[in-house]
Amino acid sequence: MEPQISKNRRVVIIDPEGQFEFLVQSFEHQGWKVLRTQDLEENWERVQEELGLRVKAEQEHKNDLVIFYVQRPQDKLSFLFDYCFTHGCLDLSHPEEWLKKKLFQVTGLQVPIEGSMLITTAKMSRGKDLAWWKKILQNLEDLVSLKDQLIPFLHDPDLYLREMEEDVRLVFEQKLFELIGQPFMNKAPKTLAQEVAKTIFDRLIYNDIDKDLLAIYHQWIDSNQYSSSLERYLNQYKIPTEVNIWNIHPDHCFQSLDREALFKICENLGDSTLVKERLVKIKPRVQNSKNSKFVPEWWKDLILLLDFESKSLSDCSTFDKTVDFYTKEFYMIDRAIRNLYSQFLNEETIIRPIQEYYEGLNNLLLQHWFENTAGYNSNQQGFLVKLISNSGPGIAIIVGDGVRFEIARTIAERLRKEMKIDQHVMLADIPSETEHNMSALYVGGNQVIPIHKDREKLLSSLTGKDITFMNLEAINPSIKADYLVLTYKDIDSAGEKLQQGAIKLFSEFENVLSEKIKFLLNNDYREVHLVTDHGFVLTGLLDEADKITPDIVGKKDVSERFVRTEQKQSSKDLIGFEKKYNGFEYVYVSKSHRPFKSKGAYGFAHGGFTPQEVIIPNFKFYKDAPLFKGLEVYISNKVDLSDVVGELFSVKVKGKSQSSDLFSTSRKVQIQIFSNGIFQSKSNILTLEPEKEIRIEFSFDGKAELQLILVDATSQEKLDECKVKKSSARDLSDLF
Repeated sequence: MEPQISKNRRVVIIDPEGQFEFLVQSFEHQGWKVLRTQDLEENWERVQEELGLRVKAEQEHKNDLVIFYVQRPQDKLSFLFDYCFTHGCLDLSHPEEWLKKKLFQVTGLQVPIEGSMLITTAKMSRGKDLAWWKKILQNLEDLVSLKDQLIPFLHDPDLYLREMEEDVRLVFEQKLFELIGQPFMNKAPKTLAQEVAKTIFDRLIYNDIDKDLLAIYHQWIDSNQYSSSLERYLNQYKIPTEVNIWNIHPDHCFQSLDREALFKICENLGDSTLVKERLVKIKPRVQNSKNSKFVPEWWKDLILLLDFESKSLSDCSTFDKTVDFYTKEFYMIDRAIRNLYSQFLNEETIIRPIQEYYEGLNNLLLQHWFENTAGYNSNQQGFLVKLISNSGPGIAIIVGDGVRFEIARTIAERLRKEMKIDQHVMLADIPSETEHNMSALYVGGNQVIPIHKDREKLLSSLTGKDITFMNLEAINPSIKADYLVLTYKDIDSAGEKLQQGAIKLFSEFENVLSEKIKFLLNNDYREVHLVTDHGFVLTGLLDEADKITPDIVGKKDVSERFVRTEQKQSSKDLIGFEKKYNGFEYVYVSKSHRPFKSKGAYGFAHGGFTPQEVIIPNFKFYKDAPLFKGLEVYISNKVDLSDVVGELFSVKVKGKSQSSDLFSTSRKVQIQIFSNGIFQSKSNILTLEPEKEIRIEFSFDGKAELQLILVDATSQEKLDECKVKKSSARDLSDLF
């Protein structure tokens, strides 16, 4: 409002043509009370109305800011006439003239907009600042901003247009018709929205979308509020049959075209020049994070596979250098092919050429690997015995069954920002199968102990340490052990049961291992080790002709990846190891990653001598002492909880005194309750401050003893613990 009017608590706005309702509404939103006149024919009715409005203002809105919005000329006023002079008045009887004058005063610019369009522009200025007006008057900005308005319109076209005033809607729709390249006509809002969406998709398809519309499209993708409508329009869109998949915009959202491009690449994997040209088109799509929602993850794996350079293999003149090459470079290729198997194993036209390409790279690796076999020396025998014997309390060891090196690296890459990781290599013993290699880990001395419990007992005996053995899935905050050995058999077990079907589960196995490592480090263990018995080979699509018939002399026992024999063999295609077991003297493996012809299923195999099976992780995860520990919180009534009378008990949790640490002002915690290591219940999240104590009531629920674990609600770090024991004394309340 004008300065002289804004000082008054009573203002009369005269708008005979009713064109400034939008202005009055804006004041109403700012807290003004608006009293409106009606369209009355008789003079006495108008007089009575104005008197009533004046009385209402003085009685009901005595302390409020009041606008009298009058849609009649000033000379027709009665009881409101003197208000125009004693209070404030804004006369809009000549709206265009008033607007032009006001705009010139505040901008210093002539107003080129004429007629009703000026009023419409004023309506569209709501929420805009003076800078917007200057741009409009100088024709530096469009009146309609599709950047702000297009996505809400597409999301719910009927509602969006229904809330617009008619003249504003007309201007907005004209802009939309300009966008889709059609003359203005009457169209249902949903129809118009569908054609706008089609225009966006068409321009992506033909790669002629301008930067402003592309920015709106990116905004649409990223919007949590509006992205569902993008999916809806996408499902209705029909991709033109003549589309050139190598010329579409890299940020497109058509995953069917991704698959078509993949088919074309797979058809021509033998043509390296063509493949490189195709990848040049695909890489910008993968590298642009703005469209990641619609870019299949498998593009990254395929690009990694097809871009891999094996030149450094020429430097692998020793076994150690070959191991180094695998653990620094080639493991990523094994991860990529695993992910591609997971996605396309049942689509032979896609995975067959990809597998053949991978095998070409793998054969180059195997050539150097088998040339340098003489340098192989397993360091797996008795590993756990040495580790535990030389370690102090507070160590947890996860012993996986079939954790490939690339799986462990995936976990390490995921956790590297949260903790420190020492990534060492272990070389599995031969044959790399569970019974043999678990015995090597737990016991050593080239013994083979068939029963796992016997291996655990012998490990405790050899180390002289009190070791707690558990399955990884059973770990919880109530478990307290100086030396904790956790077995995780899901990977190998799933492989044996499901064969290739297990591949889709590997990402979940990685999640479990990652979460358990974090959990252990947050619960008093100073370091967590991840080791395994062996790795494994994914054979992918495997025909009978791909399997190897072993050329063996004498008595033999043929498994998927190795053969036990009584006699020493002379075949140049085999590598032999002296391994006495069950009446056999030797173990032979093939100079190949393919399995022998034997009984049983194939697809998820171990036991041979390949980098994928023999190079396994020996990783240590640990944390530095935190720079900011946070507020120290503890259970303050432990003595009382050691002998509780009755079924109910109270737990008191207290924050320690304020320290100089600015991050110790408060902490959110939670109490978890266990009975015999089994989770029972937990409290709500509690917020503790220095010196503040909170009391929480619990029940024994029929248990004689419970264990309380106080954890940080965010990190789940264990902060304190205690036992709660029910007293054997009779509850005195029972006597009354």
